[in-house]
Amino acid sequence: MVVKRRFRGIAMPFMLYLVSGVAAVYFINEAGNGSRGIETRNSLITEIARLSGDLSRLTSERLALEKRNALIGLFTIDPDLLEERSRIVLNRGNRNDVVVMAAD
Repeated sequence: MVVKRRFRGIAMPFMLYLVSGVAAVYFINEAGNGSRGIETRNSLITEIARLSGDLSRLTSERLALEKRNALIGLFTIDPDLLEERSRIVLNRGNRNDVVVMAAD
């Protein structure tokens, strides 16, 4: 009888510490590496920064295209834009133009 009480007196606190230690390690690991952990938060912050840069680049590109589209009105066309497009389509240049060939 004394042996069982001594075993319970030693084993029960040991099991309590063991279970609580395992639970603490699990929650600490999840806080760092889990789906809502610190590493996931940092990766989401970097992705948000990258996507914000893409958004600003695409917004400026959209504004440039809208500005160019506004030059082509419903009833009028900007003369400079018309001349530029006609030279590109007809493959002609003005004698005062400087042609720079790009090597692709």
